[in-house]
Amino acid sequence: MIREILNNVDYSLFATSALVLFVLVFVAVSIKTYFTDKKTTDKQADIPLSDGTRSKA
Repeated sequence: MIREILNNVDYSLFATSALVLFVLVFVAVSIKTYFTDKKTTDKQADIPLSDGTRSKA
């Protein structure tokens, strides 16, 4: 009985909604990255090279 129900369910809605969600998140991250100022980007790029102390600049 459960097998018959699962065979008759249309899963295309899930695939379409997953694709739409992916595109929306990708566009949002791209826009946020594009509009991030250089000072913030440079500060984030220096994080792996820091010795664990935060600079005030």
